[in-house]
Amino acid sequence: MIDRNIIGKENEPEYHEVEKGAIRKFATAIEDDNPVYHNEEYAKQKGYPSLLAPLTFPTTFRGKIQEWFKNLDKNRLLHGEQEYHYERRFYAGERIKLVEKVADVYEKKGKNGMMTFIIRDREGYDEADKKLFTERSTFIVREDKRT
Repeated sequence: MIDRNIIGKENEPEYHEVEKGAIRKFATAIEDDNPVYHNEEYAKQKGYPSLLAPLTFPTTFRGKIQEWFKNLDKNRLLHGEQEYHYERRFYAGERIKLVEKVADVYEKKGKNGMMTFIIRDREGYDEADKKLFTERSTFIVREDKRT
């Protein structure tokens, strides 16, 4: 059972520098050869100020692990889904402020027992404090059948 009091818990903002090398490396890892992710001159010709970050690039932003996540049994943890909503794409050279909070916790009975769903939202802001994106992730914690 996950404590529902984690709903609404928000972390202190964390800041992430978006680097050209990180964009290229990520695009290569996801096997996306679009030149706007690899060639800065090409990206500028297309009207971007620098290399464009791929849509799922925010998954690379790692920061302080939140207390609620530390307490989960990782052997029973599944990644449910992840979605992104963008207000504006971002580029190499930008500094992103990232704020994370737990949006919801609920349980469902599945064919293999109870499952707890944790919905986490992460919002990214530019240096003018304008929202760039919202990332929503669903974590599923399977019931511990040993108890």
